[in-house]
Amino acid sequence: MSWKSKLFNLFPLFHILLILVCIYHFVLNPNPLSFVSIFLGIYIFPLLCFRLFVILYPINEGESDIFGGGFSPWWAGHQIQLLFVAMPRLESLLIIIPGLYSLWLRCWGSKIGKQVYWTPGVVNYDRNLLEVGDNAIFGERSLTVAHVITPKKGKGILKIAKVRVGNRAFVGAGSVLSPGVTMDEKTFVRAGSNVFPDTHIRKDGHTGKIVEVDG
Repeated sequence: MSWKSKLFNLFPLFHILLILVCIYHFVLNPNPLSFVSIFLGIYIFPLLCFRLFVILYPINEGESDIFGGGFSPWWAGHQIQLLFVAMPRLESLLIIIPGLYSLWLRCWGSKIGKQVYWTPGVVNYDRNLLEVGDNAIFGERSLTVAHVITPKKGKGILKIAKVRVGNRAFVGAGSVLSPGVTMDEKTFVRAGSNVFPDTHIRKDGHTGKIVEVDG
């Protein structure tokens, strides 16, 4: 792991310390401005850091060796998001206000359509790697994750691929959408399903691996 990656390992700790400072300031000086600073510390600070980071180090789809010793933009970006991964209830608060969670994901870099319904237990590990169509529905405790690390010949192969959910698609409660999963318009994933990487859920209800066709 490069020195830059190790430096980003400290980001979650710095994020927590910043929030504690904001809370401490509010306790000493309870006023609207100090209260807003807590919100800014929890949500806006990591978001701005991430947006600035991806300008310098874009997080692209593809494969790489996470153990190769080089700098991994995905790893650094993951550390910036880590508090929300560890404490998903922080994002559940955003879901309570209609449209706010979709806006939140758009700000991270995802493409989110209109009138998407998110239940409060939804978890998205990669906030910048989602493409969701209009009127899609995500059931309770459903999970999307756009990365996977697979051991292979002494290497840790990191695969990054967007999760794509079509218009009016339905993701059942407790289901998991893995990297590269594509759901066509008006398709359905049953509750508790574990959809494997690169699975294409077609409108006819059949599933199969996504393949590239020349020409």
